[in-house]
Amino acid sequence: MDIPGKGDKQPVAVKRKELAQLASFFLKQHSAYDMIPVSFRLIVLDTKLLVTKALSALVQNGVESAPMYNAAEACYSGMLTTTDLVNLIQYYYSNFSYSEAIEDLGKVQLENYKDLLMQFKSRQTNTLCANPLDTMYEISRRLLATDYSTLALVDEDTETGNDVIVSVLSIYRILNFMAVNIDDKKKLKQHSLYDLEIGTYGDLVTATMDASVIDIICMFVENNISVVPILDDNGVVLNVFAESDIILLAREGLLDELNIPVSEALALRPDDYPGVHTCTQSDTLFSVLDIIRKTQVQRLIVVDADIRPVGVVALSDVLRALIV
Repeated sequence: MDIPGKGDKQPVAVKRKELAQLASFFLKQHSAYDMIPVSFRLIVLDTKLLVTKALSALVQNGVESAPMYNAAEACYSGMLTTTDLVNLIQYYYSNFSYSEAIEDLGKVQLENYKDLLMQFKSRQTNTLCANPLDTMYEISRRLLATDYSTLALVDEDTETGNDVIVSVLSIYRILNFMAVNIDDKKKLKQHSLYDLEIGTYGDLVTATMDASVIDIICMFVENNISVVPILDDNGVVLNVFAESDIILLAREGLLDELNIPVSEALALRPDDYPGVHTCTQSDTLFSVLDIIRKTQVQRLIVVDADIRPVGVVALSDVLRALIV
């Protein structure tokens, strides 16, 4: 593939440093409070809730994560996420029946959920948080030091000393804020994904339309990924199956029918679903940020001239390139 910028004499490290200095300076000038909208909805889950009820709250509200609050100790207790749901499904599907899983989870409260996760998966609950007065730069570095894409903004009640969950902040919101408000957009338009070495390439995990949903859920867990490109017989990208699709299946009451092919699961998406979005290595960082902002996708599939996948660009890949 002919990639613009290849052969450019300016070293990649120099290009990345210039761009990262610009972006990092911008992020240091703004606190998390600057990103909190005037009006918004925040779902907070009490740790006394049963796991089944809490997951149902995620599903019914169409959100991929929600903070948990321990009312007895008046403190933030971590995040419940779609990734947790995926891990639960994979574990219980492999070892128990659907009815046994529902019965088991119907006895577990969120306060004991951390122990449950550690029993079958070496993954702790996301307890990452930040103060609303922390800079976006500090928060960005905190997120990139983990494999989480979201954290809670937690303040302290000045009278009681209790935790107050203010909002939830994601890598998507940070990139969106930057794309809209950064003044010098010229540098964003000057460099391509290839120039900046943004993305993960080679040995991609893919599937076809006849693959079962449970097979793809196993791919998520075994490879620590959240999206699988769906290809036709010629290796051309047709669609993607993401963790967010599990929420749609749960909403339709199909978690006991995970042997259905991906084609059937994808048909459940609403008409306004953002769909699959692709890019090429020659696309500029500005154009990629523009796609992310307009479509709210969590990752882009990088394709060649024949629309065959060559890589994946996650939001964390983009943010990492913008941090000194």
